[in-house]
Amino acid sequence: MKNSIIILFMLIGVNISAQIRSFDEIPTNILNQIDKMGVNDSLVLNNYESDYFNVVFKDSLLNFNFSKKKIGFIGGGISSKCHYFKEERERYYSGKTTISSHLYIFEGEQKVEVGGYDAVIVCWSKFVYPKEEIIKKINKRQNKLKKK
Repeated sequence: MKNSIIILFMLIGVNISAQIRSFDEIPTNILNQIDKMGVNDSLVLNNYESDYFNVVFKDSLLNFNFSKKKIGFIGGGISSKCHYFKEERERYYSGKTTISSHLYIFEGEQKVEVGGYDAVIVCWSKFVYPKEEIIKKINKRQNKLKKK
């Protein structure tokens, strides 16, 4: 019984993530632009970055489009868009898989609570956190940045 529950949670976690894990599943025309992604720390994605994420998270978008969206990055030592794409490029050029990530989309009051972010990408996390936890993590990081 215990093993069945563990397997169930593992399957649920995989479905929640709904992320492409192999660069082979990403169209070549998008991958050819990988050096144009993460070139600045603007919170708003450029067209190359939004095209990339629209493919990587295509199974979990729920009518969300990354175009011109404000996106936060947290987890696994990744704290910015530049850092995310630097690591993603290294993984691509060395023949590894994409960064393991979870997408959290915010709307309405949650978007206000999280400082205007349209979505947050949580990297290298073994767990799927409730949105409330992600909001707390983002707000904590923003408060640290304000104090600097």
